[in-house]
Amino acid sequence: MRLAVYGTLRRDYPDKGRIEGFSLVFPGTQSFPAVIKNEKGKGAVVELVDVTTEDLNIYDEYENVEGGLYIRTTVSVLLDNGKKEKAWIYVAGPKIWEKSKTFTEVPEGDWHSMKTLVMLDRVYEKKFEETTTI
Repeated sequence: MRLAVYGTLRRDYPDKGRIEGFSLVFPGTQSFPAVIKNEKGKGAVVELVDVTTEDLNIYDEYENVEGGLYIRTTVSVLLDNGKKEKAWIYVAGPKIWEKSKTFTEVPEGDWHSMKTLVMLDRVYEKKFEETTTI
């Protein structure tokens, strides 16, 4: 079994690829991303991790599947080597969709890109400005 990871779970695993028909977004001013189904989206860069059923149960808890933060489903991954593979992935659940009016697409669909790091600084800066009163 394989799990496609795209955000905080990425660790530079060797099997990399993309998922198409999705967008990688920041939900509001959160510092973590979510994948949403979007046929016109830019797709998302993912890494594939080998997992067991026990691992998936732990990831389900970490991703708060029971609480509605994420939903685990399957996706087709186009690997950098040209092969396609089905994998599990966590997509935005109802709790994240509550922030859908404030979704911002992650540049190039890549959580590890330099553009995303710049964007993260802007997200943190905006969050600080909104909570600071003078």
